[in-house]
Amino acid sequence: MQAQPLRGAQELLCINAEKIYDWVMLQSSESMTVTSAAPDGDALINPCSPEVTNLEINCILTDSSGTPVSLSSPNAVSIQEIGTRESQQFIVDGAVVTLQNVSWIKSFYIVVEFTGVLGVTPFVYRREPILFEIPESAFLCAPEGTDLLVRLTELNCRTRLNCLVEEAYTVDIFITVCQSVQTFADVTIELEAEFCQPRDIINEQCPSPAIPPQCPIIFPANGLAAR
Repeated sequence: MQAQPLRGAQELLCINAEKIYDWVMLQSSESMTVTSAAPDGDALINPCSPEVTNLEINCILTDSSGTPVSLSSPNAVSIQEIGTRESQQFIVDGAVVTLQNVSWIKSFYIVVEFTGVLGVTPFVYRREPILFEIPESAFLCAPEGTDLLVRLTELNCRTRLNCLVEEAYTVDIFITVCQSVQTFADVTIELEAEFCQPRDIINEQCPSPAIPPQCPIIFPANGLAAR
């Protein structure tokens, strides 16, 4: 039976939603140099060893425990707003608009991964998570009562290995982050909507048995004697 929509069954509904007050895309960059003693420090593999070949150094976005996370994960970045939101007026398209100067610190973790071959043995070594803290600010429509939401949309990481002596090295990490920054507030809105009905269930249909083609001219011979 085909379900029919309830035509005319419209009603004013009140629903809770998040109202976006402002939305911008920002880019930020940060660099850090990490040191490591090898082979007896925190590393089991010395990437500067002449016995290491096919060396690659990659960055992995993780949580504080070192577990890899995706950019869309709620554990990918944490935000701490700092200071007070100071209002300032701007002229936009000939109109006066009041925006707030919002400042925050964005925190996330990066794990540096070394892969390569030591002699004839492949290896994978990961450092402990490295905390990046980036202070930022932007003029946003952020009146009192709104919250700040920051999501990472892209992360680019480049590294450079610096071999100091045989027992030690440093790694330069260069991070570029693209992010979605929104201010929002929880609101209750009223809208007129029509109720929906579930669709019909799609069942797999069993085909009827198929009869193989026959040869009635030769068999059966319709009572005719074979000549």
